[in-house]
Amino acid sequence: MVAEKFVVDLNKPLVFQVGYLGEAYEEWVHQPIMSKESPRFFHSSFLEFFTRTVWWVVPIVWVPVASYFIYNSFRLGLPIPQITLFVLLGIFVWTLVEYLLHRFLFHVQTKSYWGNTFHFLFHGCHHKHPMDSLRLVLPPTAAVLFASPVFLFLHNNAFPYNILRICVIIFYIIFL
Repeated sequence: MVAEKFVVDLNKPLVFQVGYLGEAYEEWVHQPIMSKESPRFFHSSFLEFFTRTVWWVVPIVWVPVASYFIYNSFRLGLPIPQITLFVLLGIFVWTLVEYLLHRFLFHVQTKSYWGNTFHFLFHGCHHKHPMDSLRLVLPPTAAVLFASPVFLFLHNNAFPYNILRICVIIFYIIFL
């Protein structure tokens, strides 16, 4: 018995369809659709809302957060040379994290339903729809979900000052 080849219906929400592509996902996701239209990801309008953002929302959200952390670090008495050191360390850390994410997570070849689904949601959509201007950056709501455990770990275990968080946030904004 020969199984039928699954075809993604571009007129329906995409995220939960792409998993069914199996091994064909890798080839499918690297055949870009050149359209400025933003495809629908979810049936739920609530979830769909959190998948789109314009690039300039990132600095609008994160500059005040970084400013608060800078203020708090000065208030706690962190010396300027140490702040400078942490800025450089933050640049290095973000560069390393960005490289590792792209090398080992975003460009991993997946074949399973959930592997394909998560890959498409977090990075594959950039390959399939490169002209989608509303999905160029990680929306702040998703960024908070991912950053919070990391920031909490850094605060509790490594760097009680907020300066490293500032550096990572600022470099993320600049890296846009």
